Amino acid sequence: MSDAKNTNVPADFPAAFEISDPIDPLETLTGPFYMRTGGPIGEIYLLAEAKHCNTGGSIHGGLLMTMADMALCAACRDGLEGERAITVSLNSEFLSAGFEGDFIVAKAELTRRGRSMAFARCLITAGEKSILSASAVTKRVPRT
Repeated sequence: MSDAKNTNVPADFPAAFEISDPIDPLETLTGPFYMRTGGPIGEIYLLAEAKHCNTGGSIHGGLLMTMADMALCAACRDGLEGERAITVSLNSEFLSAGFEGDFIVAKAELTRRGRSMAFARCLITAGEKSILSASAVTKRVPRT
């Protein structure tokens, strides 16, 4: 467990944030994940709780990969209201550990979009510490 809890939580959290997808069952059960109201697409936030940690006391790697996937897909579908982004490939590298009380930030950016595929990269941080780097290829599909 981290000695310095909540040191990087923004003063306006949670007032200036909203649940990223309140109807997605997995995100609802594993989060809550947030977006900044009116903020950039492709940024996802989480205030890490005990339920997000593994038995070693650090944030579970699967949770970080879920967060990365959410941010990467959001970046890939930015500006395409009638489309979804379906993950084809997700690559990740664990750089450091995050802990209960950390304010986790996933920031993704689109790197290329073609007719049927989109590509993005993401960095997840806890304060100044980088904890996961990821990239994805997504398939562009119509939203139904």
